[in-house]
Amino acid sequence: MTNNLPGQPAPMPAVTGTTWCLPLVGHPVAQVRTPAGINAWFAECGIDTVIFPVDIPPDRIAGFFDMLRGWSNCCGCSVTVPHKQAAFAAMDALTERARFCGAVNIIRRDADGRLTGDATDGLAFVRAVERNGRSIAGSKVLLAGAGGGAGSAIAHAVCSEGPAEIALLEPHKARRNAITARITAKWPEIRCTASPEGADYDLAINASAQGMLPTDEMPFDPRLVRQDGLVADVITKPVTTALLASAEALGLKTQNGFEMADAQLEFQMRHLRLWTERNATERDD
Repeated sequence: MTNNLPGQPAPMPAVTGTTWCLPLVGHPVAQVRTPAGINAWFAECGIDTVIFPVDIPPDRIAGFFDMLRGWSNCCGCSVTVPHKQAAFAAMDALTERARFCGAVNIIRRDADGRLTGDATDGLAFVRAVERNGRSIAGSKVLLAGAGGGAGSAIAHAVCSEGPAEIALLEPHKARRNAITARITAKWPEIRCTASPEGADYDLAINASAQGMLPTDEMPFDPRLVRQDGLVADVITKPVTTALLASAEALGLKTQNGFEMADAQLEFQMRHLRLWTERNATERDD
């Protein structure tokens, strides 16, 4: 399977009057690179669908979701920052994951215009960790940006794997208190703290936007991670953030944002009901 997610040119599927539209909504969208790989997958599988970025400012996003209900040749919508919480509020139905997160990153539009939202960032993140040969069960985890849309989804998926403890870095007090309360209520057996305690973390994750700008400070010191641990970042532009570059300089294993983005495909397409065993082309080759 050819992976075009880092932005290499990919053949566009033919767009006709029967093509399903799949907008990817965000603000801004200049950093978005995943449509190339997804469109290549649609073309390879013979799925008459096209995904494309749509830049909607926050003060217009509610109107966009209202319009989506009446967009009859649209199968749904992919959602990126900063609209994941607004998408959550606009849904007619939600998965359990999305309810836990208070955020949505993929929306299915049914024939009657009903919108159902899911939060798949965490599922994709854990799949990428597994592809890197790592197990989360029993581990010590550090998560920056834990209260955001991606961060809360990653917290849900990581805690579902049974780590021994998780330290949450979240500068917004209300978000930090909310995600801490949800984790401790659902997984009382996991030790949950609001800041790093000591070092020797097995897995350290940046799920915040900190690192997108060259002037950003690193969300945490990678020296908190044990030498055989993994440092992961969800940011896709730049692919190698200052955090990952610093971790690599220390000899640590890293996981970039495109590894999670690549793993999103199956989970998002399943929610949209575009994934079948016939077209479930293996993407690890």
